[in-house]
Amino acid sequence: MESKLKSILSQTFTVLLLTLLLYPSVSRARAKNKKVVIAYVTSWSKVMPDPTYLTHINYAFAHVSDSFDGLRIDNESRLKAITDLKKAHPHLKVLLSVGGWGSGRFSEMAADEMNRQKFAKDCLRVVREFNLDGIDIDWEYPTNSSAGISSSLADTENFTLLMHDIRKAIGKKRLLTLASVAS
Repeated sequence: MESKLKSILSQTFTVLLLTLLLYPSVSRARAKNKKVVIAYVTSWSKVMPDPTYLTHINYAFAHVSDSFDGLRIDNESRLKAITDLKKAHPHLKVLLSVGGWGSGRFSEMAADEMNRQKFAKDCLRVVREFNLDGIDIDWEYPTNSSAGISSSLADTENFTLLMHDIRKAIGKKRLLTLASVAS
């Protein structure tokens, strides 16, 4: 019985010692991995989000322009009001979400190198003009016409090229995200 008690005490002491030794690195790791809380805020809503509870806002939506070379933003004045929230909440990041269900023209635009580059350049213009922290691409769905939009077997490669062109245009310091599904 005494041997068993010594073993339990020894194991407990070892666990406590390891906890004390490792706690500072665990604490630093947690500080680096703060939670990200994202809200999609629509152009048609009248409700303003409370940035106190958010780290990021994805403003929905902008679309590929009819000429395939730029962005068409839904309700620019609302986007401006959303980005103005950053004045009182400097921690807040605002991204423009491009696409959404039934938002076409991605396939056609991404298939042409010149259109991709013009589109990417316009992403940079919009980021600067509206003081955005990045772009969120919501292409539903490359290679699939289920949303009633055109698609092509080349969409996968063209999507990669598009993301590369946008990244090159907006730079590495700005966010470039995408909405995607597991299938």
